[in-house]
Amino acid sequence: MANVGVSSVKIIDNDGDTAVVNSSGRLAVETEQDDAFGTWKNYPDFTAETGTSQALNHANHCNESITDAKEIFIQTDDANTGFVMVGYAQGSTLAGSVGSRAGIKLNGGETLVLALSSFASVFLIGSASTQYVNVAYFK
Repeated sequence: MANVGVSSVKIIDNDGDTAVVNSSGRLAVETEQDDAFGTWKNYPDFTAETGTSQALNHANHCNESITDAKEIFIQTDDANTGFVMVGYAQGSTLAGSVGSRAGIKLNGGETLVLALSSFASVFLIGSASTQYVNVAYFK
């Protein structure tokens, strides 16, 4: 009986492109893009609005309409004595007392990383008028 073997195997993706093999003979897998986080922009700190939550693109917050972010970083200043609530819409981001809050609560010095592309999708409200916030985004 003759030896049966495979002399050549070709792996292709859904588009019909040939898969690439790296120098060690293993299938090359791309784990991150070459341009991942090519741009990082941060903003001067600002005080979170009180009374009614406002989006990050609001004039009193970052005042910029970002729609192409890969991640948005929100950090409350470590000197804050209150908290900042972070939510997805004006009516659903509330900074009331326990039982009447809505969103994610950030105490002084805490950070939240959001995999969102738009500042218009992130709303903030402070528990008091002197709750400072730092914001940065990557794209």
